Amino acid sequence: MINSIKRKILFFIALASGVIQLSCDAPHLNPLDPQNPDRQIYQIEGFVYSFSLPRVSLQNALIYWTPENKASVTNSNGYFKIETLEKKDGWLVVKLDGYRTDSVYIVWNSSKYYKEFFLNQIPKLDSVEFYSVLTNHYPNIQNVTLSVRVKVYDKDNDVDSVFIQNQSMGIKLPLNYNVQNKFYEREFSEFDFYVDDFSELIGIKFNFVAKELNGNEYSIGFEKLNRIIKEEIILESPINYDSTSSRPMLLWRRFSPGFKFTYNVEIYNDEFPPAVVWSKKNINMDSTSVIVDTDLPSGNYFWVLWCVDQFLNRARSRPASFRVK
Repeated sequence: MINSIKRKILFFIALASGVIQLSCDAPHLNPLDPQNPDRQIYQIEGFVYSFSLPRVSLQNALIYWTPENKASVTNSNGYFKIETLEKKDGWLVVKLDGYRTDSVYIVWNSSKYYKEFFLNQIPKLDSVEFYSVLTNHYPNIQNVTLSVRVKVYDKDNDVDSVFIQNQSMGIKLPLNYNVQNKFYEREFSEFDFYVDDFSELIGIKFNFVAKELNGNEYSIGFEKLNRIIKEEIILESPINYDSTSSRPMLLWRRFSPGFKFTYNVEIYNDEFPPAVVWSKKNINMDSTSVIVDTDLPSGNYFWVLWCVDQFLNRARSRPASFRVK
């Protein structure tokens, strides 16, 4: 009885081994079977470079093949490769922080596809100045403007224009490019921002938008107005065409607006248009006088004093005249 059972077990083992062997030796006709000798393998390879010249290989760019959710990352040479793909047409997408996303739609004509990408760098906000300028005039008039100056880093050199924008206010105003200092800049009035007083803008964020030659727009940063200096600086001497030496002492009343600041002083000649003949910046906020350190020729002059805070907001005194003997 036992021997009979053993013979049956050995028979089934031998039968199973034969079936397994036949299965392994069977032809792999399924086109999706990796061991199918007729299966065609597809691959994508290429490089990613900067659009700007000279070309620079871009490392760590993400290459994404959408039909099969496969991805690769470029090496230090900008090279990428995605292998063992099926013949499925679709989008190949490349992404890299700081650059505009690019893509190509691939229709397979052969088992290998080669592609070079040249990525456009997104413009960056290099520096920004956003401040109020208040000037006092006789008899008792205050004029306020808003000064905006931004510098944009654009390695591809394809920025067409820069705007200041606030969507909730319905404002998108172009800045003017200054070829000499490379700033985009402009001075605005309350009318430009649809307000009666620039004080209404304090604390409101404004975006800076760079527009490229191809029409693409990028939000590159923001800034806000922090203060308008409405307190007036009072000049004490010389005034009203006082006669002075060629190196006069300029005196003013102590100014205490409640925040840190510095003084700038300017002396103008009495010509038209007036021109600055002497100036001094960054005078300590505790000062109430300064001595002109160069000789002024005989003639009529006027001087003004500026208060400039840490955000570059500034206010100017009313002018005071004097005469050098």
